[in-house]
Amino acid sequence: MLRIVASLSGFELARRRMGERADEQIADKQRILRLLNRVNEARFHATDEQALLKAACRAMVEVGGYSAAWVHGRPFAAIKRELGPVQASADVESGDLAWLSPRQLMVEGVCHALALTALETQQAVTWSSSTVTDDTARTPMLHELGVNVFMALPLIYRGQSLGVLCLSRTEEASITTRELRLLSELADDVAFGIDNFLHRQSEARIQHAVAQVATAVSAQHGQAFLTQLTDHMANALAAEVGFIATLDERDPNRANVLSLFVNGQPQAPFSYHLAGVPCQDVLVEQECIVLEGAGIRLPREANGALEWVNAYVGRRLDDIEGRPVGIIGVMFKAPLEDAHIVRTVLQIFAARAASELGRQKDEARIRQLAFCDADTQLPNRADFIQHLEERVIRKTDSRFALLLLDLNHFKEINDTAGHDIGDLVLKEVAQRFRQALPADEYLARLGGDEFVVVCDNANDKGRALITAERLCNSLENPVVIEQHSCELSVSAGISLYPVHGQTAQALLKHADIAMYQAKRHKLPARTFEHWMGRAVADQLRIAKRLAVALSNHSLYLHFQPQVDMRTGQLMGAEALCRWWDDELGEVSPSQFVPIAEDRGMIVALGNCVIEQACQQLAAWQRQGCQLSGQLSINIAADQFEESDLTDTLLNSCRAHGIAPDQLSVEITESGIMTHPDVAIATTEVLKSHGLGLSIDDFGTGYSSLAYLKRFAADRIKIDISFIRDMLVSDSDRTIVATIIAMADTLGLQTIAEGIECQAQVDALLEMGCYQAQGYFYDAPLDPQQFAERWLK
Repeated sequence: MLRIVASLSGFELARRRMGERADEQIADKQRILRLLNRVNEARFHATDEQALLKAACRAMVEVGGYSAAWVHGRPFAAIKRELGPVQASADVESGDLAWLSPRQLMVEGVCHALALTALETQQAVTWSSSTVTDDTARTPMLHELGVNVFMALPLIYRGQSLGVLCLSRTEEASITTRELRLLSELADDVAFGIDNFLHRQSEARIQHAVAQVATAVSAQHGQAFLTQLTDHMANALAAEVGFIATLDERDPNRANVLSLFVNGQPQAPFSYHLAGVPCQDVLVEQECIVLEGAGIRLPREANGALEWVNAYVGRRLDDIEGRPVGIIGVMFKAPLEDAHIVRTVLQIFAARAASELGRQKDEARIRQLAFCDADTQLPNRADFIQHLEERVIRKTDSRFALLLLDLNHFKEINDTAGHDIGDLVLKEVAQRFRQALPADEYLARLGGDEFVVVCDNANDKGRALITAERLCNSLENPVVIEQHSCELSVSAGISLYPVHGQTAQALLKHADIAMYQAKRHKLPARTFEHWMGRAVADQLRIAKRLAVALSNHSLYLHFQPQVDMRTGQLMGAEALCRWWDDELGEVSPSQFVPIAEDRGMIVALGNCVIEQACQQLAAWQRQGCQLSGQLSINIAADQFEESDLTDTLLNSCRAHGIAPDQLSVEITESGIMTHPDVAIATTEVLKSHGLGLSIDDFGTGYSSLAYLKRFAADRIKIDISFIRDMLVSDSDRTIVATIIAMADTLGLQTIAEGIECQAQVDALLEMGCYQAQGYFYDAPLDPQQFAERWLK
């Protein structure tokens, strides 16, 4: 009987213990669940990362029942095996702090290796006095500090270590699998919250960079633009150093600094060797990131001024053909932590810097006539440039004249007699020029049928003209080669040193301008004068034919549909001017529009487009074809500033019986910023009459956001350069998303141009842009084709 009673008592005791353990497990689970809820609430309400971490630590102590909690922040990117600093902590004695209490500081020191292991392995690491088996000094030290449980939970999101959450408890207890799993979920929630704040910070910095490019640089172009861009780039990235350099065209192993800022102060430019420096890696790999220790690799030409630099980020600047032309970069005193953000923002500034360098190169190309090098018995172009630069560098008091000579109608000889005869003619011409000059005068052939003379004996205008006349007279007799007798003449352009320039480039350019003036006016020679303009033969021909085309009304329009990407339905069109000339053939708008601007024909061209656009809308209406939406016409900046633009548009609408609200005017971002106050007034007048207004090529100019919100615009047209690369370039995608978000904030619609594939459509729809045009939908069409495809 006693045995039976004892057995029953033991069974009852076991049952009670099982019940107690079950109650404890339920209580633990409820505690952890409350903790999860508390942390998720903190994640929802926290305004920044610091507030989230403080709230999480406080919840661990108040709800989780832990004695202390603290969070090590992100480790320095350049120091992988070190924990980041403590960003927040809480314990039952001191409440929540941004640092560890003295007691917890000792606990952290003892458990530092455990937390570092959690960071490196990205796995939770635990210690419990009830299960410890090692014989290290850690156990007695923690006993003295009253710690019986310690856990280090890595904060991981998308494989990136964002910190370590550390917990300690004074009560003796084993760490259950359930508790560890739930705490790991909690750590994941905290990591998600941290990543969300980091993502917001990244977006904010990128948007700030876009705004810096768009609004902060007041200079529109040239060296002043690059200098300001460098300064604002360094400020936007909180970098101690910002620079832009170009590759030396004469020495591919050197680079020339165009602008340099150190600690906010502009520095003198210098030239440096690329070998062994990070910039050399940039040229090979397109970009280079040095997280720390970059100072020892910087150019020695900096004279040790940058030895304190730790981190370096550089990006290659390419021209439109993908060839490297320069380098843009920033440097930091501290090791680099947020390399991704720096890379993305630097791409934005690199795009503007490369665009400006390309613009400068194009401008220089327009100023400089094209020369073709060819073998000759005379010194070649490279030798001439070196000779002229050496003369200028000497900076002596001596004066000299530069004569640029061009044979007239030499092409006819090549065309009729062949290039072999032409080469022999050039040799004979060179011999006659040599004989007409004193032995000490420098004569060279630049290429093709162009020659150049540096005359010490003709150092004023009168003597230079006499020398030019002597050279012209040397060709009085025909040049006879085999059976071919060639009548030749020459046109000469003269520039004088130092009156017309103190550099080789200036002297050659001004002689070039004078030579083409001589050709234009059929004179043997002209001396450069400052009122002269530069004239290129092919530009003159296009300008002449364009004037004829405008007079004969031979320009015509094509139309490209603008589509709602959600439905594929037509919601407007753009009128695009086209030109076929009997002599020139098809001439691209990229050729004739700049010439029209330079030659004062752009307003006439714009009036032609307005008239034909209204005429075509009226024709479609008579045919029973109604265009959905508005027809967009491009207006140049010069015409946009014309006082009678509104009258021109309204008169054309009345003449053809169409409503003004059937038209929309497109003006480029740079165009409206030429005289923004005038543009604002013009847009208000246009809108008052019902015309639509779009800002074209947005993102490529320098519009101020303060002005942008004052323009009475309906929509922004995102430039094709950003659309083209947004699927492969994070920076372009970010710029597109920023433009769309900014336009939405200002109450403007957005339309993307240059759409070529469905992937671009899907990305734009996701970002909130719903209008587009491009070859994905249709090419520009003549009026009949457009009506057949889109208006029926």
